[in-house]
Amino acid sequence: MARMPISGDQAIAYGALQSGVAVATSYPGSPSSSTIEFLRGFVESHGLYVEWSTNEKVAFETAVGASIGGVPALMGCKGVGFNVALDTVMVANLTDVGAGLVILLGDDPGAWATQNDQDTRPIAWGSELPMLEPATPSEGITMTREAYRLSRDMQMPVIVRITKTYGALEEEVDLPEIPRSTFVRPHEFERHPMRWISVPGNAVQLHRRLHDRLETLAAQFDSADFNTVTGTGKIGIIAAGVIHTKLMDVLQGADTTGLSILKLSTLWPLPAARITGFLRSTEKTLILEENEPFLETLIKSISYDAQLTTPISGKHDRTVSREGELFRWQIAEALAGFVPGFTPPRAFTPEEEMKSLPSQAGLPENCPYTPVFEILRELSGQLGLSPVYVVDPGCAIKIATPPFEMLDVKYSMGSSIGIASGLVLSGVTDPVIAVVGDSDFFHLSANALFNVAHHGSDLLVIILDNATTALSGFQGTPSLGETDLRHETTPLSIDQIVEACPVVLNETIDPWDETRARHVLEQGLLRPGIRVIIARSPCPYIEKGFCPGYKAAAETAVFTSNP
Repeated sequence: MARMPISGDQAIAYGALQSGVAVATSYPGSPSSSTIEFLRGFVESHGLYVEWSTNEKVAFETAVGASIGGVPALMGCKGVGFNVALDTVMVANLTDVGAGLVILLGDDPGAWATQNDQDTRPIAWGSELPMLEPATPSEGITMTREAYRLSRDMQMPVIVRITKTYGALEEEVDLPEIPRSTFVRPHEFERHPMRWISVPGNAVQLHRRLHDRLETLAAQFDSADFNTVTGTGKIGIIAAGVIHTKLMDVLQGADTTGLSILKLSTLWPLPAARITGFLRSTEKTLILEENEPFLETLIKSISYDAQLTTPISGKHDRTVSREGELFRWQIAEALAGFVPGFTPPRAFTPEEEMKSLPSQAGLPENCPYTPVFEILRELSGQLGLSPVYVVDPGCAIKIATPPFEMLDVKYSMGSSIGIASGLVLSGVTDPVIAVVGDSDFFHLSANALFNVAHHGSDLLVIILDNATTALSGFQGTPSLGETDLRHETTPLSIDQIVEACPVVLNETIDPWDETRARHVLEQGLLRPGIRVIIARSPCPYIEKGFCPGYKAAAETAVFTSNP
């Protein structure tokens, strides 16, 4: 293929395609969604199956099934999504993996599109799975191919970790031809006694085998081409994954005579021999990584075992910031304090780097959530009520912005109904309202609704159905009967799911029908028991073409109110 520029997100997709990936699954979440979106362009030409699953646990389980069924699979998730999938991950690390399974793990240092500033590396390390992190798009292609090779050879899921910054990187590369070998062919399942089973009788034995596999991988990573050393100076710098790319930007044009730099891309298991040799060659070493001192802690352990005395700086001594994204200006400041006489050839400023951050479309002026919140605010004032609003992540966060500013509690996907019920159980006498989105309802909130409907409570649940996962890329929801993934899907009815629950109120409103919306929302505020109101109207961005694949579905009865 011709030489062409690609992004980091696309690089992972190309590496997966060149590895023969046949099934790709994910729940929308940045970063990682862009890779899955890019793979959709190969559905027809390469027979690839791409699925937006209802949540990350289901996405991972589907990928596991595809891999043990005989085809390479890719599962994409962001850091908080990995938390959701972890229950199954902690069994899949013990059993064999089949044809090959790669987890594309997108972390979000700085919490640009996430409710927490989570570093998922320690969690992934706790899952005892191999973890790689590319520094450039070209390395992302080769590293993803290597991840599939390792997965097949070692019979383990392999994590390829990226960040928002990596996904936005661009590089001109020579793309090799992508084999058209991903078409799934009907076949009988290959049965292997106990190969896909972990139970109390064999779990410890499988755990021991897992450790043996990790030791084998550690030896391979000691000679991996992804980990490279440049320079022979006595001042050492260890930079992980995409942070190495940022470091090189800071050092461009600088005198690096006194520096020795280790680019570390195999994050687990760590190449202990290579790290030990590097530390021995330096008089002091600075470790550059984002968020937690994950590598710093492990490398200090390696140094201790090797009886080295090389001073190691990083986050523990606050040479670099422990929270948020690690920017180039922060790296420049750290180097200025760590390397005698160092001055970056060019100035990096917080303002400059903030300007380079990708912008996201804000909520539209005619967002259907607006009239719902306006009516609730007005009714509460008229009725002398002060509701407690518990909201899930998503567009419903608009309730926290002017002129509303009514948000009281917000945690994670699917959490609002359970937290709202807990508030009621604690004796809170104010009306408690849980607000969830349509995609969020199918993700985890439905389970919470089942729980409160079963046990009973006294709260109002408002489901805001705009037929898209707007803040994660305008992917469709299970409410739609046909998506743009080039395969038919069966629509799921939120109304019918709620109808199956023993609730005292189950109404669907059009937010723009003010008279009826006001009447139903007033009932919801005043009646006792579990009340569910579905506010349904399509996101106006559908009309603007942000999600054209769903426009046809948006014009059907999916959005017809059910008085």
